[in-house]
Amino acid sequence: MTRDDGRPSPDDLLSLAREDDRRKTEGRLTVYLGYAAGVGKTYTMLADALGWRSEGTDVVIGYVETHGRPETEGLAARLESIPPKVVDYQGISLPEMDLDAVLARNPAVVLVDELAHTLAPGQRHAKRYQEIEELLRAGISVCTTVNIQHIESEHDMVARITGIQVRETVPDTFLEQAGDLRLIDLPPEQLVERLHAGKVYVQEMAAQAVERFFTPANLAGLRQLALRFVAGSADRELVGLMHSRAITGPGPAVERVLVGVRTGPYAAQMVRAGYRVASRLQADWIVLSVETESDLEAPATDQAHLREALETARRLGGRVVRYRAEDVAGEIIRHAKRNNVSIILLGKPRGLGLLLSPVYRIMRQTPGTALHLVDPLERTPIPISRQLPLPSIPDAGVALLLIGGVAAVNVTLRDALSPSNLLIIQLVPIVIASLFLGRAASVFAVAVSLLLFDILFVPPYYTIAVSDWEYFISFIGYLIVALVISHLAGRLRHLLPQIRESEATVSAMAGLSKDLDLATTRQEVFERLADHLCQFTGGPVVVLVPGGGDLIRTAGDPGYPLGEKEEAIAAWVYENRRPAGRGMDTLPSGQGRYLPLVASGRALGVVGVMPEGENGEGAQEVLEGMVRLGSLVLDRLE
Repeated sequence: MTRDDGRPSPDDLLSLAREDDRRKTEGRLTVYLGYAAGVGKTYTMLADALGWRSEGTDVVIGYVETHGRPETEGLAARLESIPPKVVDYQGISLPEMDLDAVLARNPAVVLVDELAHTLAPGQRHAKRYQEIEELLRAGISVCTTVNIQHIESEHDMVARITGIQVRETVPDTFLEQAGDLRLIDLPPEQLVERLHAGKVYVQEMAAQAVERFFTPANLAGLRQLALRFVAGSADRELVGLMHSRAITGPGPAVERVLVGVRTGPYAAQMVRAGYRVASRLQADWIVLSVETESDLEAPATDQAHLREALETARRLGGRVVRYRAEDVAGEIIRHAKRNNVSIILLGKPRGLGLLLSPVYRIMRQTPGTALHLVDPLERTPIPISRQLPLPSIPDAGVALLLIGGVAAVNVTLRDALSPSNLLIIQLVPIVIASLFLGRAASVFAVAVSLLLFDILFVPPYYTIAVSDWEYFISFIGYLIVALVISHLAGRLRHLLPQIRESEATVSAMAGLSKDLDLATTRQEVFERLADHLCQFTGGPVVVLVPGGGDLIRTAGDPGYPLGEKEEAIAAWVYENRRPAGRGMDTLPSGQGRYLPLVASGRALGVVGVMPEGENGEGAQEVLEGMVRLGSLVLDRLE
């Protein structure tokens, strides 16, 4: 994050230093990205390699698949090639890159084709990208090729465009290591011509490919995905550069929409409006909820509206961010600048919000960012309690008792102490109300306390008249101090739960990460993940993995109630790779909450948890983070 004083934040500088260290010790990754077979990825990679060799760079071929294309074979023949090893699998000879031979040869650059390839069983790694990671760690630079349909984050969009479920995928986190992401583009018409000419597949296969996959609609859609992916990569690189130089946005290579929502009946309308804007612009979008103390004390129906809206945002593909803070405008401004937001959507202010709305400050402090105000389709009256800080009757009663008690003490001290000292004692109920009753009660206490002090301790007594005008100066000073104390105490009361939640989150994730780092087998990962989830949730946990056509228990609490209904929910989660169960929109009637263990696009198992009590959204995000961490370690051990 960029600091307010115009200097890069310590986190950004630390990330930059780590990236520099990695580049000094590891090889450079170059990825040639295409939207379909035949656009020229391998050919371009080989041509570039010949140019580097002519400049004195030590380049070898680790593994290249020419698919029998004469032009590609001609280029490959001019480069040194490390012979592949042949792996026998069920009577079939499978050629694979000889990783140990490449490491022993130790070239400056090695060419490794088909990044998403799954290796034959029995190898040191399960995926080719894992072999490339080992080469990079050894200080060898790698050039590789991949099509957009094999990138994990694009899996669902590719399936929607082509109707085909791609099984071999590469994690986006691997591609983020690329020092150079090169788009190899070719107009769809020329690609189809190459197919008909037999330059991609043999004639019979080419005719089937054109009919089944290489249709104009499929190629156009895949090409658009590839262009957007490269644009997004360029945008992330730009954002990182801006953070390291303390440059504030906006300056994105792609449009990015930020939707501000709060508790109340209009939250879902705001989310849908943001989705419509983002869809028209083909833009990334973020839904930001800044929850103040009044939002946390809002009626349950209003909070339910917000939860439903945020869940809708997730289903529609938005990224949901939740903060707890009192400075709503400041948080929106900081998040917009941090993420290079180009469009901000806010609700149109109404009622007293016309005077106090954060819209005006956001408009002033986000130059270059478009601001859209959304007017709700159906107007619901805003309760006066949401517009003015009115305390509840119990809180007001407690505040009056505190003020009355302190006033009674001051009456006994009226002849012994000066009015200025009595005024200081009168601050005590305000501090107590701010810490334990909330902002509305503390503001109420300030007003009542000041009025009562005037009546009891300012001559003439028992009237609201003031005989000495200097008391007005004291009253103004008292009012300022009381309001500042109320604000600071209220912020402390508001932030303490958030700090405790953050500590619990950091502790849970750090402890799990440390334990998983020591795991050497899949079973150890399952057991340690179950132990940490049980500690975090306080309830039983089970880990299920496929076996014998069903999901079988492999770790967790033996007493976990895994009945027929729970098994059916877990099976759905495994097949669809989406969470379900209690507290979720999908299959909410289950006793437990089930989350999939997914790595490299494959489901590895299911985790079931039964948290004690009702966990909030923050706890759900921590659970999902812990499960994702376990999935990454399982992928590493494949």
